[in-house]
Amino acid sequence: MELDQPRTTASPDPEETRRRLSSEVGEVESAIALVASGSASRITLTGLRFGEALADRFGADAQLKGVQLETLPWPDDTGCDLTVRRIDG
Repeated sequence: MELDQPRTTASPDPEETRRRLSSEVGEVESAIALVASGSASRITLTGLRFGEALADRFGADAQLKGVQLETLPWPDDTGCDLTVRRIDG
């Protein structure tokens, strides 16, 4: 078994990308709703490929609902985790 096998660069499947993005949008919207309702004080979504873009897209709306989005980028820049939490105030 070789340890340093070269990586192949495959072009992304547009349909898989669409499904993944749609799924992550739903997860982020649900987490914001759950925290805003008071049912949870914090939720961490892990393994998001589009987490940083979604935090940018939904951040202002989340703030209006008393919720803060915080990204936790992965070291290899292939995605991030996203923490959704109530703004203490």
